[in-house]
Amino acid sequence: MTNIFIVWTKYQARVETLKEVLNEHLGKTEVVYRENPPAKSFRKILLYLEYFFEDLKYLNSKKPERIFIQTPPSYALLAPIVYKLFFKNKVKIVCDMHNAMTRRPWISRIGTKFLIGKCDLILVHNEIVYKNILEQNLFEYFNKEKILVLEDKTPKFEFNSISQIDSERPLVFFPASFNNDEPIEEVINAAKLIPEFDLVMTGNYKKLKENFNISQESLPSNIKITGWIPTEDYNKLLLECNILLGLTIFDDIQMSVSNEGLGARKVMVLSDKKALRQIYGEGAVFTENNANSIAESLKSAYFQSDDLRLKINEVSENKENRYNSQLNKVLNTIN
Repeated sequence: MTNIFIVWTKYQARVETLKEVLNEHLGKTEVVYRENPPAKSFRKILLYLEYFFEDLKYLNSKKPERIFIQTPPSYALLAPIVYKLFFKNKVKIVCDMHNAMTRRPWISRIGTKFLIGKCDLILVHNEIVYKNILEQNLFEYFNKEKILVLEDKTPKFEFNSISQIDSERPLVFFPASFNNDEPIEEVINAAKLIPEFDLVMTGNYKKLKENFNISQESLPSNIKITGWIPTEDYNKLLLECNILLGLTIFDDIQMSVSNEGLGARKVMVLSDKKALRQIYGEGAVFTENNANSIAESLKSAYFQSDDLRLKINEVSENKENRYNSQLNKVLNTIN
């Protein structure tokens, strides 16, 4: 086994596209997924210990040349580091660092400094995160030359079998998880302001009730919540919708949904945040995270759809060129 990618969650789109790239340029790559940990701290600690021993046993049996680890949690780095220290000191450890690692609680968790310091390379997901790390000196103990930017690779979609719905009622697709970093209440209120639009949201009602105290019965009639859906159904909605809606409260998040929208050449309404503006530029309509702005932005995007589709082709080409340049730098560092 040449490369192993350890992911302590059920699925990650970025990892799947990286797997294809690594297979092509660095040899066979296998992804090891784990179940999402429970919310309760004691059970989570026990599961982390179990994952540590499972990972260490697996690494020792496969003896990879490179180990990629998605963080957080930072503790996913422990087995690869122990493996390197005691079994194969030439193995290269690459931390694929999601943005949450640069914020509390993860950046201040016990052991994070030690674990990050033992990595050979850190990959961050956009220039805004990279600049924040340098300006705030977040990892002062780590060689900054070993921190590289690698954005998400834009996926490619087949357009032959699925086309956009031809309807008098515009369809908005909002892939949501009902986490607290999404302005869910504002989206629901925006839907009330534009009853002529239909809005489909992913996520489950239980989490909507737990995090936002919103019941299914209180939703306006033009909102449908799908719950978890298979990838095939997700892609069908992505390709059929008139507008893709992607919202976050953070300045440094690029969001997988916006990257998927770019690959699907969708008209998009995105939160007016630094990373999203830098990456998608004129290829999207940007909104404040309040109901009035979201509603007006959705209407604006719908009526200028043709112009946005033309601009998004240029954005896609620029992003592809930028990604290839970033990737070559990463490959030259770990090859």
